[in-house]
Amino acid sequence: MRKVMYVLLALMVAGVGFARGTPEDEVELTGPMAYLNAPRENTLVVDKPGRLANANNWNPRVPGNAAGWGMAQLGFESLMIMNYETGEIMPWLAESFEGSSDSMEFTLKLRPGITWFDGEPMTADDVVHSIELQLDIEGFGSHFTWKEWIDRVEKVDDLTVVFYLNKPNPRFVLDYFSVKIAGTHFILPKHIWENVDDPMTFQYFDIDNMLPMGTGPYMLGRISTNEVFLVRNDDWWGYKTGFSKLPEPELVIISYVGTEEVRTATAIDNGFDVMEDITYGAWQAIQNQNPAWEAYYDDFPYAVPDPCARLIGINHAVEPWGDRDMRWVLNYVMDRQQIIDIAYEGTTTLAPYFWPSYASMDPYSELIPQDKLEAMMSPDLERAEEILLSKGYSKVGGYWQKDGERLTFEIQTAESFSELERIADVYSEQLQRFGIDATKVKLADATFYDNSAFGNYTANSQWFTCGSVNEPWATLNTMAGEPAPIGSRPAGQQNVYRWYNERYTELVDEIGVLPLGDPRIRELTREALEILYDEIPALPTAQAKKLIPNNFTYWSNWPSAKNPYISPWCWWTSFVVVVTNIEKAN
Repeated sequence: MRKVMYVLLALMVAGVGFARGTPEDEVELTGPMAYLNAPRENTLVVDKPGRLANANNWNPRVPGNAAGWGMAQLGFESLMIMNYETGEIMPWLAESFEGSSDSMEFTLKLRPGITWFDGEPMTADDVVHSIELQLDIEGFGSHFTWKEWIDRVEKVDDLTVVFYLNKPNPRFVLDYFSVKIAGTHFILPKHIWENVDDPMTFQYFDIDNMLPMGTGPYMLGRISTNEVFLVRNDDWWGYKTGFSKLPEPELVIISYVGTEEVRTATAIDNGFDVMEDITYGAWQAIQNQNPAWEAYYDDFPYAVPDPCARLIGINHAVEPWGDRDMRWVLNYVMDRQQIIDIAYEGTTTLAPYFWPSYASMDPYSELIPQDKLEAMMSPDLERAEEILLSKGYSKVGGYWQKDGERLTFEIQTAESFSELERIADVYSEQLQRFGIDATKVKLADATFYDNSAFGNYTANSQWFTCGSVNEPWATLNTMAGEPAPIGSRPAGQQNVYRWYNERYTELVDEIGVLPLGDPRIRELTREALEILYDEIPALPTAQAKKLIPNNFTYWSNWPSAKNPYISPWCWWTSFVVVVTNIEKAN
């Protein structure tokens, strides 16, 4: 039945084909915009699982912007890119980024020859202005991070900048200026932003004037409902300086088509060239009906280990979940193996960590208290009942209640993350069977992120302890610091759970200033994990996997386990490496 449904949907999508009703067919286009009429064989189509919101706001400094629809991947560029396949940090816009022995100063050397879309050179002035703008404007996303770490930034010459820090930070380049996980700090053009009256309300959107302005191989060409069209920048500095070949796709379309069933049908009909993430069932349907599609691995589980562990976030400002014992009730009800079996269709592993189960993290994962870890490996409903009874709860009509009020638990999910929605579905059903009235609410992405930041939630299915891939501080730091009041955004997006443990925060701060490899990190991490796994401010649910298939009908040389030149994530800013390496299939 499922296969028949996919076939029918594929036929529906096939009726639309590649004709997207573009008005460009009626006018003569010149320059890069001529690529809006590129034929399918010269076009790269990228799947996007969530709707396009805030389509007129491309200001990467304010929350809820649309930069993730192609510009963050192919228009703006990173100073450095971390290659997860090799472990190296690859220089990109930066030629080098070196720290002093005390990690208090970092010297940035830009590559010569970098230009913005309008031909203006990118220089140290852009870097200094971009950082100082963040330091000055409290509403900008990295304001509190920069205020914490950066004392000042100074130009040495047109290609050299020195960052002077407030305190040692050996991870400064890795965490903020290279593509580690999905985030990085983009440099903005001074000659545009110095003339902006209100940077907080500036939408950075004027296609006729090449806004949003970047340095990358693609620029914004057009926007339609749930689609973004990016045209190739043939004057890209990377090509002109010999740093890279010119990417072969003339046009890149980022496209949302609907539910996973519709996405799957579109893929079967060659409407996509790469998909962001799909279920194992969807992959089977695609593989059975279109052999041109290949996954990263040839065999089960097909998926790539994601660096962001999944968890249920808990708002400690919402009673009774600020009570440690009540959070342990939630843990004892959770059947993580069932989440893996159902939500992931068996394609991931049971490892209840706040960070990924990478071999590089094993020395720190082994520091987790074994008794607490074992208490997460399988449910213990009897223990959960004991705690509730001791708290004065009783079961009435199949549900736990106290003082006449039923115990409820709402889990929010983001529209674009079907994986996290499936986790919430399984877990809310487990809670319902136990007698906690759990519900799942699916929200538009912008609302989901705002609710998390401002504390407008009870629980959410998310990944916000993401950060550590080779050392513990980045993840531990996501739960440190004093909680922000409800209705205000936490400094640096930190501690959205509004949990606070003074000793834990002291330990994390101490770890943060130690050089990488310092033996003291291990013992401080051990103590921090003892607190973390006793308090469980959030509940680890599963190690994440991303099933990211590629279509070889039009494009070849995709990254894979057989061809691992870079990680395959098409929504990361490192996707520029993929697009500059893929080749026409015929």
